[in-house]
Order: sequence, then structure tokens, then C-alpha cells
Amino acid sequence: MRSRLLTIGTFDLFHAGHAAFLRQCERFAGEVVVGVNSDAFVTGYKGQAPIFDERERVGFIRALGYPVKINDGPGRTLIEDVEPDVIAIGTDWARRDYFAQIDTPVEYFERLGIVLVYIPYTQGISSTIIKERLA
Repeated sequence: MRSRLLTIGTFDLFHAGHAAFLRQCERFAGEVVVGVNSDAFVTGYKGQAPIFDERERVGFIRALGYPVKINDGPGRTLIEDVEPDVIAIGTDWARRDYFAQIDTPVEYFERLGIVLVYIPYTQGISSTIIKERLA
């Protein structure tokens, strides 16, 4: 049986850290599905629109060969649609409440048999750092 991993993110200003993160996701499952946050969701959550629109951000991910799903909310609906065995997040979320972010209790993952894995964050590169360099 092939396992399925889901990761969800904005992936704005796509960079080497994003690519490394996605490649590392492959270690945990046979299929990696990438949820890309919609423009509306990003704008509502972060208070500003992403630099690249969702069509462009989806294009970056698809160019690497990953199937993509648009995520229009905290994530629960996408999780139910994809039915992953594993959800991967970056270690930059290790000290934040990921379950609150995606509007699900820990028990939700336990009930569905979903394993949460943390992928090491690539130091020294991020969309925020790139935006600071450009400013």
C-alpha cells in the first residue's frame, strides 16, 4: 500500500529551501501532495496578498512534479479531501500550535491515523528574508 503525505503552505517567492523541504517530504511517503494556500486565504491570514498569485505558485510546485491542491481555509477540508497518512510541516512550526492553525484538535489526527512529521527548516533562506533583501 502506498502512503500519501500532505503538506500545506503558501510557497510565495519559491526558493531553494522550499525545494529542499519538498524533496525531504518524499522520505516519509510514496506520494507527496502539496496544498497551496489560495490568494484569498493568504490575504485574510497574513493581512497582505502574496507576491506571486496562486496560479503562479501552483506552477512552481507542479514544475517539480508534485500534484497540487488549492487550500482555501485552515486546512481541515483539504485534509479530508486528500486523506493523507502523513502531514509534514517545517520545524519552524515546532513551537507554534499547528493544530490550532489548521483548526483541528490532536485527537482528529489520532482518529484518522495521521502522523505529523517535522521537516528541518532550511536556515538562511525564506520568503521573508528575500522580501527584506529586496526592500
